[in-house]
Amino acid sequence: MNKVKICGITNLEDALFCANLEVDFIGFIFYKKSPRYILPEKAKIICEKLAGKRIKKVGVFVNESIDKVNKIGDELNLELIQLHGNENNDYIKKIKFDTIKAFSVSNTLDHSYTLSNSTYWLFDTFDKNLYGGTGKSFNWGLISKIVDREKIILSGGLSIDNINNAIKESNTSFFDICSGVEKTPGTKDIKKLETIVRLIKQ
Repeated sequence: MNKVKICGITNLEDALFCANLEVDFIGFIFYKKSPRYILPEKAKIICEKLAGKRIKKVGVFVNESIDKVNKIGDELNLELIQLHGNENNDYIKKIKFDTIKAFSVSNTLDHSYTLSNSTYWLFDTFDKNLYGGTGKSFNWGLISKIVDREKIILSGGLSIDNINNAIKESNTSFFDICSGVEKTPGTKDIKKLETIVRLIKQ
């Protein structure tokens, strides 16, 4: 069964809707320069309201201190930590949670991801000015031949208009969606969200 992560959650309504849709993961962005940044205190309230739901909670960080990442992870009872900066294996080893390490893809695929000991590898579109969240897609065929299929998460510009092609061309079963299901940054479009989850899960 394909898996889906909805990132950039900033409010309880969207979080509960994702849980009811049987979305597998939701992401909270704790990077202050992101338009989808959420205060840990607010995210904690949302996480508490999700108690008993099967949905897994992910904290997204960029070059944050290890102590702060682990502290927020503990306080919010997160299942995964997603790293979008320059974090190396020494850093990852000190994180107390399973990890998603993001890798930027441009015209070619940099095979440095093979050296990462993170739980998952997330592939997003390269932008020299942004740590993820570009809203743009890349050549999905570049990751279609990676051997460790179960570790791959596809991200970057996915929407209801291209998700079927993304599934076919990337040979991937785990998808991270953010701007493609938004009305405004941090606020989800319920109809788009419902549609893309159905297309991924069908």
